[in-house]
Amino acid sequence: MIKMQEAQKEFLSRLAGVLEVDSIAPDDDYRQTPLWGSLTCFALKVTIMQHYGRDITLKELDSFSDVNALMEKVLG
Repeated sequence: MIKMQEAQKEFLSRLAGVLEVDSIAPDDDYRQTPLWGSLTCFALKVTIMQHYGRDITLKELDSFSDVNALMEKVLG
């Protein structure tokens, strides 16, 4: 349980870094952040691949309803 919470905090921190926002919450729609677009989507894809070994398509990244849905896909 504690490891999962740490993994979630780390994921949220990495996601906020890619999106260039101070913080992001699990219920937030990351696609509504000011910098969301094709380049940010690609940067997120690369970050997920590098840090979590998951190959998520750009179409998938643009389809999740919120951070929580993306986090569940990435962290399992």
